[in-house]
Parts: sequence; C-alpha cells; structure tokens
Amino acid sequence: MKATITAMTALAALSTSALAAEEAVPAPPFRTSGSATLVSDYLFKGMTQTWSKPAAQGSIDLTTDMGFSASIWASNVSSKVYAGASTEIDLSVGYKKSLSDDWTVGTGLLWVYYPSGNYNKVRYTSLPSQRYDFAEANLFVSYKWLSLKYSRTLTDLLGFNEKTGYTDGTRSSSYIDLSADIPISDNYVLNLHAGHQNVTARLVAPTANGSRNPNFQDYRIGVTRNFPEGLSVSLGMAWNSNTAFFNGTPSNLDSSDAKDVGKHRVFVSATKMF
Repeated sequence: MKATITAMTALAALSTSALAAEEAVPAPPFRTSGSATLVSDYLFKGMTQTWSKPAAQGSIDLTTDMGFSASIWASNVSSKVYAGASTEIDLSVGYKKSLSDDWTVGTGLLWVYYPSGNYNKVRYTSLPSQRYDFAEANLFVSYKWLSLKYSRTLTDLLGFNEKTGYTDGTRSSSYIDLSADIPISDNYVLNLHAGHQNVTARLVAPTANGSRNPNFQDYRIGVTRNFPEGLSVSLGMAWNSNTAFFNGTPSNLDSSDAKDVGKHRVFVSATKMF
C-alpha cells in the first residue's frame, strides 16, 4: 500500500510539474485570422466593381498585442470597370490604441493593386499606359459602435491624371467615412454608412450627362445576422449620389455597353470567419 501511495504521489507530482510547465509557455504575441465572403455584387463607395455580378472575397489578418496589424484582402472585379484586370488586392498595415473601454484611435497605410489593369487596355479608345493602383494613408477614431475615418491618397487616385483625361493629378484626394454597426439584438446588427469623396482634379471633357466633377457622397444601409461558428449573413442597399457623373458609364470593353454604376443596388453576402 505504501509503495502504491508513493508511486501515485510521484505520478501526481510529475503531472503537476508537466501542467505547470505547459501553463508557463507564454502565448504568442500575435494572432492570425481570416475570412471568406460571397457577395451578390461588390459595391465600393456605392459603385459596382463587378458590373453587377457576384464576387468571391477573402482576407488574412495578423494582429499583435501592441496594437499593430497587417492584412491582405482580395476580390474579383470586372475588366469592364478596370480594363485588363480581374482581381483587386489590398495590402494594409496599421496601428490602433484603446483609450478606454469605449474609445479607440488608429492610423494605417493601404495599397490597392489591380494586377494587369491598365488604361491602355480600354478597347474603344487610345490611352497611354497608366495603372489603376494607388496608395493612401488614414486616421480613424471610434466610440463603441460608431467610427469616423479620414483617408488621403499618396498617389493619383485610381490613375486619374492628365494622361487619363483629368485636368491634373489627383494625389491628396480625400475620403471621409462615417460608419455605425449598431447591435439591435443578440444576433442582429444594423449597418449604416455615409461617405464623402473629394477628388483634386476635374475631367477635361464632360461626361455624356455634362458633368466634369467626380466628387460624390455614397451611402449604405443593411442588417447583419450573426450565427455560431463565425458565420454571418448581410442584406443591404448601397448607392452613389453623383448620377450626372456616373450614370451611363461605358464598359471598358464596349462603349455601347453602358451602366449606371452608382445607382441604388441591393446586395446579399455571406461571410465565414476563421
């Protein structure tokens, strides 16, 4: 009996030591996560990026305990919107700091790439080589479910400059984003957004509707239903205010194929977090 008790005591001591050693291993200073989304129409700033077609999107994100983050996000786009391109890739780095349980501030850099996209691939006109890619810096502040973000381009916005029909380059164009994700029950969230885009140049020649001004406001309203295991489904509507500029936008592949790219559009999406 004594031998048995001694053996059990030794075994318990070994188990306790192993558990303590396991618990002593520090958690990694960073975390990774990701998402996969299917959406009926990729709408950005109230405008279709897929010519009213569905999109598959995904992201990989890294965050650290010190508040730094980095991510890569990708989606299909239409070459009718971005000549020669079928994909958008966004690379971002950022930093955020919690000031209290409710207040957070942060800043970041964003690079947006459209592989193979170039204005010289527009089929019905002759344009010089100019890519759509651009970079921007941003600042944001959030309070609970409300956030305000200011972004400013570090390069020409989407390649808008003298080569692509504008009066000047569009570096330092700005965008203000006011968004709210308001919990309305345990599983439902009301999504609201309003944005204002200021472009630092105008078109040299007016659009078919007589507009040379690309500035706009865009809006989005929707509801998200959260499910277990990181799944969510959203239903909403988005639109753009500058109908004079964006109505009747011709496809880059065929000038007779025109679309009101910023009109009111309903979308549905499903997202899985992992």
